[in-house]
Amino acid sequence: MPKIPPRPEIVSHPVYQATMAAQHIAYQLMREVPPDRKAEATRLHVATVHATTYATYALDPEEPRRPARYRDLAASAAEAKERLQPLRHLAKDARDAEVLEEKLDEIVRAAREGEDALGASSRTPAA
Repeated sequence: MPKIPPRPEIVSHPVYQATMAAQHIAYQLMREVPPDRKAEATRLHVATVHATTYATYALDPEEPRRPARYRDLAASAAEAKERLQPLRHLAKDARDAEVLEEKLDEIVRAAREGEDALGASSRTPAA
């Protein structure tokens, strides 16, 4: 089955773009680490891929479980940040690890804000 890319309004969203940037940096790091650390770096990359997937669903207005997808997004980004710590000294460019951590923090913050906004709107009484 062919892969269907997200809609343009999702791809252009800053949260989605942050997840893609994190995914790219994690992939670069995965390629740079020594062979004995590849498995750890791969798990870091997988966590960022999951974050991108959850962002796609969280940002989709037609997704029925958006608050849950925002929670999943925050959890995946937090997992990636945790997995980055033992690998950060292996990055060829230390700035890459810093930028990755900044992106992951940005994603967690945005996911929590998105979940809060959806929760507040669902608690607002209808007119």
